[in-house]
Amino acid sequence: GAVALTAIAGLISVFGLLILENPWLLSSVDVGGLVINLLLLGYALPAVLMLLLSYAVAGHRPVAYANTIAGGALVFALTYLTLEIRRFYHGPVLLYGATTGAEQYTYSIGWLGFGVVLLGVGILVNSERARLASAAVIALTILKAFVIDMSTLTGVYRALSFMCLGIVLVAIGWLYQRILFRRQVAPPPAPQAST
Repeated sequence: GAVALTAIAGLISVFGLLILENPWLLSSVDVGGLVINLLLLGYALPAVLMLLLSYAVAGHRPVAYANTIAGGALVFALTYLTLEIRRFYHGPVLLYGATTGAEQYTYSIGWLGFGVVLLGVGILVNSERARLASAAVIALTILKAFVIDMSTLTGVYRALSFMCLGIVLVAIGWLYQRILFRRQVAPPPAPQAST
């Protein structure tokens, strides 16, 4: 029964909150204040609850079940971050207004920062799930940089977008090499005494 309820709640969340009632896509609803608003209740809180549920069922349910719930938490957290950035630039009604270069740049920086935070959490608590989530968010940011930023950003914002992305990718590569894939150097064999 719990698995069926989780599946129903997941479908309602995905189709309801991400598509049918998404304040950016189809609704001209007033989301409220800058931080304390409907986005916090509709996207951040479900992300936290999904993450807690994914850890609660770990070891009791199949791994794919827990990972799917954790993936849902990641989608909702990233959606919350994106909609909060949109709220910052467009006010309480997200549907109206053109997306500026500064806003596009802020999405890239926000997503990249979120990916770096996930990587840091994954390293600190030794969570492979958080590191994989970080890789997914950073890959999405790279895709956005090459598909959207290259065509919509101009001048300084385009240069900053690619420079920040490059710096973070080099830093992540260095971090993985130094911390995660550190190879233990085997001590040299002790010289054998002659007899």
